[in-house]
Amino acid sequence: MSKSTLIRSIRSMLEDQLAVMQVAADEARENATGDETRSEGKYDTRAIEASYLASAQAEQVASLSQSIDMLSRFDPPAFAGEDPIAPGALVEADCDGEITYYLLAPAGGGSTVGHEGFDCTVLAPESPLYQHLLGSHRGDLLEDPSLMVLGVS
Repeated sequence: MSKSTLIRSIRSMLEDQLAVMQVAADEARENATGDETRSEGKYDTRAIEASYLASAQAEQVASLSQSIDMLSRFDPPAFAGEDPIAPGALVEADCDGEITYYLLAPAGGGSTVGHEGFDCTVLAPESPLYQHLLGSHRGDLLEDPSLMVLGVS
């Protein structure tokens, strides 16, 4: 599977999440302004709580939209076997005897998609593992977490 196919899969998964979050945000916004949350006294905080939820869900929608946009424009470079790991790299690693794949992407961190029969975890720049992998080469052993870099593409 090519990196472009992998990125399309990640984007599709995020688009599905966005659709669900948009419905939830719309419902939360409607609930925050509806008659059911009208205050019945000075200690009734349902409307405030509902507005906090609506605001947080709207932020999630905006964040997912931004991630999808970033991945739409993401064109990762090709890496030769001896190149150091850099943004856009697809890293194959051995983590405690288990083969794992990591894609260093600008967004979508924490997402996992299938890649060649294995799971591929997306690492965003704010991830500590993303930062640990940068500059590493095939054959390097990282200590936290304990993993060996098997390949970079």
